Parts: sequence; structure tokens; C-alpha cells
Amino acid sequence: MNTDTGRTVDSSGRQARLTRLGKFTLVGASSFVVNLVVFALITPLFWYVLAGSLSWLVANMSSYNLNRWFTFDDTERGYLRGYARHLSVYSVGFVVYLAALWLFGLLVGSYAALALATAFSGALNFVGSEFWVFSSGT
Repeated sequence: MNTDTGRTVDSSGRQARLTRLGKFTLVGASSFVVNLVVFALITPLFWYVLAGSLSWLVANMSSYNLNRWFTFDDTERGYLRGYARHLSVYSVGFVVYLAALWLFGLLVGSYAALALATAFSGALNFVGSEFWVFSSGT
């Protein structure tokens, strides 16, 4: 194999992953805004951890749809099958999110805890999305 060709393929793959990471980050930011708005609207009615759970569900649906069409261009996989995979990854992320939300909530205000918990679980969600949810190998 030509070393230059190998570098081009490696560089191209790395560039594509960085592009997806950038798009994933944009989608994550928009989903965080959705999460924050829903959280702000319902926090007066519920305990902040329950409000965070409900706002996460709404943001999760937004995240899946945006990532499906914008980040990973995965419109050929069946919607429900893809969303089931998304939920399998994001459910693990949700457990991390809830634990972080609760723990950070003991140390800082509820909005700061929401931001920290979202950022903390976001890295896990990207890895799962990249290699399982939107993997072209399956």
C-alpha cells in the first residue's frame, strides 16, 4: 500500500470524524437549549431531578432527529430501529446524566448542575452515536 494513500485515507477519516464531532456539538448545543427551556418551564412544578428527566426526554427526541439528518445523514435506516439504538446509548448516558445532575446539584445551583451533567454525558453519547447508533457497518 502506498504510504501517501494511507495517510490520505487516515487524514480523510479523521477529518470526517472531526466534522461529525462539530455537527454533533452543534446539535448538542441546540438540544441543550431545548433541555434548558423545558427545564425552566417545568422546574417550578417539579423537583429539579424530575424536571431534568422530563426535559431530557424532550431534548433526546430533538437530538435524535437532528443527528439523524444533519450529523450522520442516516435517513436510510428505519426510523424506529434507529431510535431504539439511539435510546440504548442515550439511556446509559441518561444514567450518567442523572447521577451527575444529582451530584453537581449538591455543589452548585440547579442550572449549573444541568449544564455540567449535560456536558459530562455528551462525550459518552458521541462515542455511542459514532460507533453504534449511526454506524454504517450495521
